[in-house]
Amino acid sequence: MKDLSLMTWKEIVEVNKENAIAFIVMAPIEEHGLCLPLATDLIEGQAWSKKAMEELEKNHGLDCYFLPTFPIAAASVNEFYGSIHFSMKTTYEVAYEILESIRCMGFRHIVLIASHADPDHQLAVTKAVRKVNRKNNICAIAPMGAIFMGAGLEQPKEIQSMEKEHGNDFHAGWIETSSLLSINKKHVRQGYKDLPDSNISDREMIFKKKQLKAMGKYGHIGFPRLASEELGNLLNKNCVESICEAVVNFYRREGYKKYDDYFLYKILPLHIGFIKVFGRVRRRKVGQ
Repeated sequence: MKDLSLMTWKEIVEVNKENAIAFIVMAPIEEHGLCLPLATDLIEGQAWSKKAMEELEKNHGLDCYFLPTFPIAAASVNEFYGSIHFSMKTTYEVAYEILESIRCMGFRHIVLIASHADPDHQLAVTKAVRKVNRKNNICAIAPMGAIFMGAGLEQPKEIQSMEKEHGNDFHAGWIETSSLLSINKKHVRQGYKDLPDSNISDREMIFKKKQLKAMGKYGHIGFPRLASEELGNLLNKNCVESICEAVVNFYRREGYKKYDDYFLYKILPLHIGFIKVFGRVRRRKVGQ
């Protein structure tokens, strides 16, 4: 794998674009409770992409390229210090400009890893991918929205059991804490096992006030106390394998549609954030 930003323009010209996969990671800098760093989603996206590129080069003979991660993402909850969010419209426009730039370099297979599950972000990158694909035929895919919604490879039984019992784990809970314990346990603060549970349904997650009430003074929604490195290993492995399947199928242009379909995109009211007056990010000074 090679970092495109460390190459010269002439070296990029000489890349065999037919056999090349270009990876982009877009995720936010934002609060992740008391036990995880602001860069949690960035760290996950980078780790998943790197491992996927290693597997694709080793097992499928593809040449992988990547750019430095873009800390740009859409989200709506700004009541905690540390969150740097962008509007859906800005995120969409930036994602499109990045994709279009890489397409103009001649790359035919572009993978946008949007490692932030917030629907605002997934809608924005999906819209950008659809636009660049309409303009240039099919050249890009953003599989994470579908993977987050369960379209990836079947999860191990241990994860299925956890999700059955503690499935409402939306933000900085056992899922993300486990993932980071697996990637680099130094990123996880001590005391995560002492944090209280914060339970909210997926329907309630639609409403910002209910999200904030669930987050309380801690900033997480879920069950960080249940996290473990072993669960993280399983979660990350499954995510990487799902990304690899999506990329290989996309490269072949067959069987990739399940990763190309973010079903929330079809819910028109969710698109209101693309309208400037409704989608602006309300930044405020946070109380102590």
